[in-house]
Amino acid sequence: MRPTIKNKLVSGFSGVLLLMGIVAAIGVWSVLSLRRSALETARVGDRLNAISLEIQVHNLEAQRLATRYMLEVKKMGAQKAREQYLDEADFEVHEIESLAARAARIAPSKEKQDSFQRITDSANEYAQALDAAAKAAESDSNGAAATAYEGTAERLHEAAEDGEMAGREASQSSQAAIERISKRSVPLVAGVSLLGLLLALAACIILARVILIPVEHLREVAEKVSLGDLNISVRRYSDDEIGDLADSFSRMVTAVKFFRLEAQSSEDEQAAVPEVRR
Repeated sequence: MRPTIKNKLVSGFSGVLLLMGIVAAIGVWSVLSLRRSALETARVGDRLNAISLEIQVHNLEAQRLATRYMLEVKKMGAQKAREQYLDEADFEVHEIESLAARAARIAPSKEKQDSFQRITDSANEYAQALDAAAKAAESDSNGAAATAYEGTAERLHEAAEDGEMAGREASQSSQAAIERISKRSVPLVAGVSLLGLLLALAACIILARVILIPVEHLREVAEKVSLGDLNISVRRYSDDEIGDLADSFSRMVTAVKFFRLEAQSSEDEQAAVPEVRR
C-alpha cells in the first residue's frame, strides 16, 4: 500500500498512542506490583507478630491450668481435676503447636522458621512431661516427673519468648521493607513516565520532520520561482502526496524555463527584423 500522508499521520499518531498506552501499562503494573509486595510483606510480618503473641498467651494459660491441676488434684479428685484443668491445658498446648506450625510455614527466613519449629518441639515435649507429671501427681510420686515437667515448661516458655521476638522482628522488618519499596517505587514510576515522554516526543519529532521538511523545501522553491530564480532543483523526499507535489513543482519550473526561453527567442527574432529591412 502506498504510504500516503494520511496513512503516515494515522500510523504515527496510532504509534504514539500505543507507546503511551504501553508506558501507562508498565507504570500501572509497576505500582501495583510494588503495592502487592508491600502488602504481602506487611501481612506476613503482622501475622507472625500476632501469632507469636497468641502462642505466648496460650503458653501462659496452659501453665496456669497445669499448676492449678497439680494443686487441686487431691482435693477435687483426678477425674474432675482432669476435666476442669488438664483437658483445657492439653487444648492450649495443641493450639500452641498449631499456631507454631502455621507461623513456620509463612516465616520469611530460615532463622524464623527454626524459631517457631522449636516452639512446636518444645510444646510436644511439654505435653508429654505434663501427662507424666499428672499421672505422678495422681499417684503421689511426682518428684522426678515434676522436675521434668518444670524443665520442659521452662523450655517452652523460652521458646515462646524467642517466637515472640521473631514475630516482633518480622513486623519491624516488614515496616522497613515497606519503606524501601516506597522509596524505590517513586524513581521507578518517574523513570518509566519520563522514558515514555521522551519516546513519545521523539516519535512526534520524527513524524513532524517527515512532513514539515518536504513542505518547507517546496515553500522555498515556490518563493524562488516567484522571484524569478529558476536555477533550482526540486527534491523528492517521499513517495506520497508531497512527493507528487514535488514532481509537479519540478515540471512547473521546467515549463517556466521553457516558456521563458521561447519568449526570449521570440523577442530576439522581433528585434532582428527591423535591422534586416534597413
